[in-house]
Amino acid sequence: MIQISPDEVRRVTEDILQNQEFAESVDMWGLAWSAFRDFLIRLSAWAVDNPGMARVVMIVLGIVLALLLLHIAYTVVREFGAMTDESAVPASRSRPLQALEGVAANWTDAFQLAKTALEAGDIYRALWITHRVLLSAMDRMELLRFARWKTNRDYLRECKTDHAASKTLADVSDAYERVVYAHHGIHRDQAASLMNRVEAVVQEAKR
Repeated sequence: MIQISPDEVRRVTEDILQNQEFAESVDMWGLAWSAFRDFLIRLSAWAVDNPGMARVVMIVLGIVLALLLLHIAYTVVREFGAMTDESAVPASRSRPLQALEGVAANWTDAFQLAKTALEAGDIYRALWITHRVLLSAMDRMELLRFARWKTNRDYLRECKTDHAASKTLADVSDAYERVVYAHHGIHRDQAASLMNRVEAVVQEAKR
């Protein structure tokens, strides 16, 4: 068996590490630029060989670029306009009815949908809409802040106030959870009573 001393192992290792493939570090930026340059060269050569197709590609890319610029300009103008509108009126009045998105355009239409569902015996949908209307009204009153990721418990914890709407929120949330999550039915009269209480909150929010 050949015996190799530690000094010899160290010397051989140093000799290997001093080779060119180990001494030169990889220049990632250089490689990226080289690849990009090669791509441009090949693209230029393709354009020379296919002038018709190159012209079509340039027109398409020009249209895409113009559409992107128009979209950016529209977004900037829209956001600037929204900021101007919000600064002109109180925040509680300019806040959109986000809780009603996908349900109705306003509280009146939403209540009509809820009452129609209740008359049809669909207490599930009637309570779901009523709950959204209440969250929207309380958001307008700045008793809470509506967000789609929040749970009913989040709203109840957030709304720490002695306002009458807080009790309404607790009762509607309890009925909502019993019907939607626990699948326990409630009487139509009870649902109608909750809707009337929510209507009272909405009337206050409109003032």
